[in-house]
Amino acid sequence: MLQLGMYSAFEMVYRTALIYANLREAPSGFFTRSDAYDALDPSEKGAVSYFLGLAASKLFAERCLQVPWLLHLDVYRKQLQAVLKSGRSKPDLIGQDSNGNWVVIESKGRTNEFDAAALRKAKAQSRRVRSISGIAPTLRIGMQSYFESSQLCLWIDDPDEPDEDAVLDLPIPSKTVIEEYYQPFRDWLDRAAHADRIVVQGQVYVLREEPTLDLAIGLAEKRYRRVAAETQASVRPSEDQFVGSDGVLARLCLRPTRCISGRV
Repeated sequence: MLQLGMYSAFEMVYRTALIYANLREAPSGFFTRSDAYDALDPSEKGAVSYFLGLAASKLFAERCLQVPWLLHLDVYRKQLQAVLKSGRSKPDLIGQDSNGNWVVIESKGRTNEFDAAALRKAKAQSRRVRSISGIAPTLRIGMQSYFESSQLCLWIDDPDEPDEDAVLDLPIPSKTVIEEYYQPFRDWLDRAAHADRIVVQGQVYVLREEPTLDLAIGLAEKRYRRVAAETQASVRPSEDQFVGSDGVLARLCLRPTRCISGRV
């Protein structure tokens, strides 16, 4: 959530900027390490690789698994304190697909080539979850992002069955997942001095532009609890814009024109 106001917003931008600063698109269309990434020291590369791994997991889950709602398990740290108190390793991410099936993902990021031992550990961590709200996950995935000849790669393994370490029964209702997922975006819009209603690909979004961050974030109106907008305009698709199946719209604003114009 954005309980720290602009500081939380800066953190959001910082996480996004990590991707922008450390990856580049090669002429082949694949992502490769940037010069800035190669110049980092090993500990810095480790931190960046972790965040890149989470981002790759989110992208894979949405594009390939139709899982639009994916959250880090630490979001539920307080309510799951008793369940997770053992201190044993746990997976990073849980989510639901469009049919309501639960998915568990443990994400690993590596600076260099594929690490088989790390993937085995990821698989073991994903197997620890036995059920979510009494329902066994459809997928328990170990995932690793890594670089091969500087090219970003993703290795995915779905363990067939939970093993003897499957002891975590997570009492997280579907409604809670949805509420927690959208709350940061609602907070972002609630704090806006001005918001716009726009239509993108036939969908109405409430959009807040933050010029100081070169960023605009919007949320499908049906996912937003209030409408405090002044204008409505149709906006054409942009190369600097992403519209997710979760109803979140993100747009980079890298030129001195208003994001709302669509001329980015």
